[in-house]
Amino acid sequence: MVAVAQINVIVADLERSRAFYALLGVTFSARNRHGDGVAEAWVSTNTGVTIVLHSTAFAAWWDETAPQPAAGGPQMDLELESPAQLDEVVAKLTAIGATLVKPPTDMPWGQRFSIVLDPDGHRIGLKAPAQ
Repeated sequence: MVAVAQINVIVADLERSRAFYALLGVTFSARNRHGDGVAEAWVSTNTGVTIVLHSTAFAAWWDETAPQPAAGGPQMDLELESPAQLDEVVAKLTAIGATLVKPPTDMPWGQRFSIVLDPDGHRIGLKAPAQ
C-alpha cells in the first residue's frame, strides 16, 4: 500500500508564501531543523494531506543532492509500509531506468527516505517508518 504523505513546496520567500496560503485558509505550524528558532518551513495543520512550505536552505538540508531543490519545484512524498518495501520499490524503479536522486537513507527524523524522478523529472520522495 502507498499513501500520499505530504506535498513539499520549495519557495523563494517563506513568509510571502505562508501569507499567500493563509489567505486560502491554510493554517501552519513552524518547523526548524533544530526544533526551535526562526521558521525554516511551515507545515499545514488543516489540509488533510500535509503541505509543507520549505525554504530553499531547509530543502537543501534534507536533500543534499545535486541539482539542489529550487524555488518553484514541488515534491510529493509517498509513504510506504516498511523500509524493505521502500528499498524494493527503489530497486524496481531504477531497474526500469528511473533516475535515483537520493538513495534510500535512514534520516534523523526517524524515517527511511529516498528521492526518485518521475518520467517528467518531478521529484518523488519515498518515506517509510524507521526499522
